Amino acid sequence: MDTDQFLKCIADPNRRTILNCIGSKELCVNDIVEATKLEQTLVSFHLKSLRICGLVVSRREGKCILYRISDEIIMDLLKNIESVSKKVKGTGGKHGC
Repeated sequence: MDTDQFLKCIADPNRRTILNCIGSKELCVNDIVEATKLEQTLVSFHLKSLRICGLVVSRREGKCILYRISDEIIMDLLKNIESVSKKVKGTGGKHGC
């Protein structure tokens, strides 16, 4: 995957919410829905995108499919992005760089 595809994948706030939710533990879709308060179809859609991007892996356990992040470095990156975004002062306008 190239950098632009990767950034597009993590740019969506719902995907970041899901990543943060499963960052420390494996969860099934129902648990993610409950934790994030997002609709089940939306969670499933975003999990598919995150799997395609390689950020999330899944495994079947009985009737349940469990999801987890594919590498701990993803959570480190998200924490760094959040930290930098709080430190950088933008004008809040529509016209960026």
